[in-house]
Amino acid sequence: MGFKRIMTCVDFSHDITNRVLTVSGELAQLMKAKILLTYVVEREVPLLISEGIVLPKVELEKFEGMYRLLEDKSREKMEGLARELAEEWQVEVKPVVLVGEPFDMILEKAEEEGADLIVVGSHGKKGIERLLLGSVSEKVARKAKCSVLVVR
Repeated sequence: MGFKRIMTCVDFSHDITNRVLTVSGELAQLMKAKILLTYVVEREVPLLISEGIVLPKVELEKFEGMYRLLEDKSREKMEGLARELAEEWQVEVKPVVLVGEPFDMILEKAEEEGADLIVVGSHGKKGIERLLLGSVSEKVARKAKCSVLVVR
């Protein structure tokens, strides 16, 4: 079985991101596959808004500005990572920055792009947050329509 479109998901945590990139690079080079290097900017509704307290429009605009800046900085970082990965492993890499709930966005983009393998890191949420919500990698592995490789 050969993979031709590998969706590689990163979260910028140094150790796990490096391992995910190495595994994806090796696989893509071996199988002559294209990498879709993916990062999701998680848009969280501010706690006050989710509790039913409405913030003034000016405050909401500050949140929007913060998310736009975060998206722009994430795109810059992803373009750099994509160049490094492409040069190191001599593979085609397309950087993608998505905004939303990470596991939903990963699954949606994987299907849209026809990914036949999703590579994710095993770490992320910890403690009670992981117990209540589950990790992104666990949700992706359970719900993806293609193969998933969880890197530890």
